[in-house]
Amino acid sequence: MNRTAMGWAAAIFVGLLWGIPWIVGTPILEVMDPQVLVWARYTVAFMTLAIILKVGTATGKVEKKCEFKLNWANRHDIIWTAACGIIGQGAFSFFSFLSLDYITASENGVIQGLIPILILTVGFVRHGARFNTLQMVSALGAFVGVAILVMDPSSETNGFNIGHLICFASAASFATMAYARAELAQKYGSVATMFHQFVFASLGFGMYLVFTGADLSSALGIFSSPLRIACITILGVGISGISYLVYIYAMERVGVDGTGMALNLMPLSSFILAVFALGEAVTPMRLLAIMVVIGSMMMFMKVGNKKPDVEAETRNTKLKVQKA
Repeated sequence: MNRTAMGWAAAIFVGLLWGIPWIVGTPILEVMDPQVLVWARYTVAFMTLAIILKVGTATGKVEKKCEFKLNWANRHDIIWTAACGIIGQGAFSFFSFLSLDYITASENGVIQGLIPILILTVGFVRHGARFNTLQMVSALGAFVGVAILVMDPSSETNGFNIGHLICFASAASFATMAYARAELAQKYGSVATMFHQFVFASLGFGMYLVFTGADLSSALGIFSSPLRIACITILGVGISGISYLVYIYAMERVGVDGTGMALNLMPLSSFILAVFALGEAVTPMRLLAIMVVIGSMMMFMKVGNKKPDVEAETRNTKLKVQKA
């Protein structure tokens, strides 16, 4: 298997895996607030990556690139790393868990599925990317799919509410930091990049908890049952720790946009697990919404990845010159 194929395999794995945090987090949210769960999640995650980074560097398995220095000269990278950690990781996770107070896990997963479109929207604003007509139609189709889901009369959430907006804010938080995350990974390496971001996420939310007077002792509720211990392990070690390394690995081989396309699998993964693990209802409108969203996003990415055949154009130009 070549590097590109391995990159696509990694991206697909992440797309499936990232559809389950909202399901895995549900049992833990029964004993603690979302902001406490976010702090616990990223504290476990950065400790996991600290071990991986230490062992990997010692054995030569982890690529060591530029050293991340905490000084004034490196303030630009420090600020972007902190933003990636606090906004792209912490706020993303916090808003997603918070939305579960108002919407179902499957609704959360479908809205999170808009991340690929939001990532390319950031590319449009920040990097001058351009959307063609089919992409704009596809993006509109994805939002129509979300509207169908929200307006399902048989939904447990009784239509549109603040939870849908909170969940959209979660997806936007992750998408706004995607390109910055990729640039930092190219400079410092994937493991070191995610480690630094998770440290900032843990510190940022730790300070927030102290400032708001949140009950940090509620984090001990994780140990109240084997199920919750398993859930925080999956969240902190698997999804937040190891999977982000796979995500960065995929970005380095198939790019930010290519990896974003594989995230189209998130709503499907969320829906299936929500039905089987949480017993959520399967309704015709919910199925239609998921098909519309996934189909629209796949079309969005497909037409956006079409590039002109430069070699063919060159050959045609040469033939015209020869004929002339």
